[in-house]
Amino acid sequence: MFLTHKATILLLLAACCLRAEIVSEAMLAFPAQTESIEYDNLYELRRLPNYNTLKQRFAGKQLDDAKAALAKLGVNELQVHEIVMGTGPGGFYGLVAGTFSGAQAVKSAQRSGIGPHIADNEKIFCPQGTSCVVFLEDSLAAFGALEQLKSILETRLGVTPRLSSNATVSSLMNGTQTRFPVRGVVYGSQLSSVIGEALQDESGLHIDWSQFTSNISAFSYSVSMDSKAHVVAKLLCKSPTTAGVLRQMLGVLGKVGAAGFQNVEVSTAGDLVDLKMDTPLP
Repeated sequence: MFLTHKATILLLLAACCLRAEIVSEAMLAFPAQTESIEYDNLYELRRLPNYNTLKQRFAGKQLDDAKAALAKLGVNELQVHEIVMGTGPGGFYGLVAGTFSGAQAVKSAQRSGIGPHIADNEKIFCPQGTSCVVFLEDSLAAFGALEQLKSILETRLGVTPRLSSNATVSSLMNGTQTRFPVRGVVYGSQLSSVIGEALQDESGLHIDWSQFTSNISAFSYSVSMDSKAHVVAKLLCKSPTTAGVLRQMLGVLGKVGAAGFQNVEVSTAGDLVDLKMDTPLP
């Protein structure tokens, strides 16, 4: 019995370290131009009864091509326990980690006649659609279009600037709730539309959010789930004044009980808005 408990503790510690490791890997591998980064603990999300609905929201339809590419290399979806996704001017890309073996996947590719592209002495496999895969370690892989993976390899080697060089993104990501299964940061040209759509969906009200979101420079979010989604977010505004206005607006939505805004707690510190709230699960 003691050995069983000891093994369980070691597995939990290993999983905790892996979560920290894959996010750190992404910050060193994603190009500095990355405008959003999201970590999903798929192993934890799969334990939720409505996972099939949630995975479309948190792991998206745009992953279907990447999943198909991994499957062609013998990597089953259930073997992928964690993912970090990024978007930038070049499109969508990411890292995956789990219980798969890169060495076995390479052998599977050889048996299937899937030849690799060589970049920076690494083998990149493009077996399905536009998604390619490169195994950075035995249980860590990157996915994306061929040119994106070449960029990730160069970034990882330090040839081009890394996302970790963006102090704002690094600070916000480091401040997310590490035990939450979903967490991320949005920064850049798509920020206003992303926030506006999210707030509109949650509030259920016809509000012109552009006047508020145009004054936000970046935001981070952490989400945990049981019967509801529990959201912790930080919104970096362009001035303390705009932060105060946004705080008032979010506070009003919480008081009037707008759809999707439950148990709202909102505060400001300079140009930063701290938000906590609960929302119904899809």
